Amino acid sequence: MVGVSLLSPCTFRFWLKDGDAWERQSLAVAPRSAYLLPGASRHLWEHSLAPGDALRYSITFRTLAIPG
Repeated sequence: MVGVSLLSPCTFRFWLKDGDAWERQSLAVAPRSAYLLPGASRHLWEHSLAPGDALRYSITFRTLAIPG
C-alpha cells in the first residue's frame, strides 16, 4: 500500500499480538508526505489512523491479490 497524506498531520497506529501482550507503535505523518506500508507492516500488524481534529485528505493505492 502506498499513500499520500494531504492538508494536516496524522498519526498511524500499529499493533501486533505478541503472546498475551500487544506490541504497539505509532508514526507521525506530516502533511504532503508519502508513505509505503509493505510486507509485515501491512499484512501482520493491524493499523489505523488516530482521530484528528483538522481536515485531512489521503490518496491511497492498494494492490489486489488475485489467486492464480
